[in-house]
Amino acid sequence: MMCARILPVFLFVLSVTWASAEEAQTDFVAANIKVDPVMQPKQPGDAFKECANNPACSAVLKGAASYLSVSPTLITAVLAVIPQAKREGEEGHFTIQLPQGYVYCRASIRTVSVVPATGDRASLMSATTNDHGVGIYTWAPKQGVGQGRSWVEADYTVCGVKTDLADKYRAEGKCKPPGKNIINCRGATGVNHGLPACGSVDD
Repeated sequence: MMCARILPVFLFVLSVTWASAEEAQTDFVAANIKVDPVMQPKQPGDAFKECANNPACSAVLKGAASYLSVSPTLITAVLAVIPQAKREGEEGHFTIQLPQGYVYCRASIRTVSVVPATGDRASLMSATTNDHGVGIYTWAPKQGVGQGRSWVEADYTVCGVKTDLADKYRAEGKCKPPGKNIINCRGATGVNHGLPACGSVDD
């Protein structure tokens, strides 16, 4: 299962910046965001591109349409707002917020890499859905001298649905209700400090 995912991104966010909230008039919106070691907040006003002429944007729309079982004409690729991006020592707190007028529908997470990959101090990632998007928590330990950096890198795709259509699409099974912890993982393989390794998750 896959909501939509593309690889080209600008550091933390945004691989999809093709329509503003005002321009998105479709039933659904889809945004692709990368969580990586260099996390920066982005705001509306970043450069927008024509989706029709951009292969990556078209891939987002086709993937989201296929997953939601709806026509691509019902979906717009949008800029996701990151109103909160805070790092404190080894911890990171981030909120992916959908455009105004849309609420959470589905999410897809693809872990790219985790360092350290194993052990009780393997890096950790957790994500919980909310009405307006997804909240993410990361923990990457400070390594000893000569041990290099620590990080969690993952691609998130978050799909939103128009607020007044949310109940309809949830009843049809195309959207999920918010308020669920969709990933809580540590490291890249096995079980680390009681948590499963980070991998792929679809809500």
